[in-house]
Amino acid sequence: MTIDIGASLAGSEPVCHIFGAGSFYGLVRRPAEGDLIIAADGGMRALEQLSLRPDIVLGDFDSGDADRAKGLAEASGAELVRLNVIKDVSDSAAAMELGRERGYRTFFLYGCTGGRLDHTLGNLQDVAALSMEGMKAFLFDDHAAVTAVTDGGLSFPEYMKGYLSVFSHTDISLGVCETGLKYELKDAELKSSFPLGLSNEFIGRKAEISVRKGTLLVYFQLGEAYEG
Repeated sequence: MTIDIGASLAGSEPVCHIFGAGSFYGLVRRPAEGDLIIAADGGMRALEQLSLRPDIVLGDFDSGDADRAKGLAEASGAELVRLNVIKDVSDSAAAMELGRERGYRTFFLYGCTGGRLDHTLGNLQDVAALSMEGMKAFLFDDHAAVTAVTDGGLSFPEYMKGYLSVFSHTDISLGVCETGLKYELKDAELKSSFPLGLSNEFIGRKAEISVRKGTLLVYFQLGEAYEG
């Protein structure tokens, strides 16, 4: 299956929007009716900045104030989910799991980079894990995004600009192809131990990334896609 990046970012299906406690750079698009909005602990600050009402406020509240979370939940009519501080998953990963339980298969992750690098790396693993289970996730950074693809492809519209990088999340990814970009690959083998796919470029053509067997993490720039 090939995922249409343009359609996915435009919101062609219900999306679970998760706001973490990391750096927030703005929305790619505002949540639509039928979407789910989850504030994961300190992510409630971004929602207050945007004047968006969460559907769920979740966390152990070690990076945010518990009373503030309770107040936000009460003011917005949101569900409040308290997590134990001692747990095996991050607040953002718990939010992804809750979104899955509510039936969502596409995830927009904000505030999941910046701050502690170990949390960013953990969030990237979560993006890959969702892909390996047949779901889509987009982790948004500073005018850029990271997504993953497993045994399939990603297509990018011709208006995309800037850089694109492809990394193997699995030990080895087989049959990797990159077309419509400055540097093309055909039936290549990428390894998690060597960044062969680093720093490609969009050239004003429809581009496609595909992998026959394996999971790829794909970074791409968004230009001026953010709404604010």
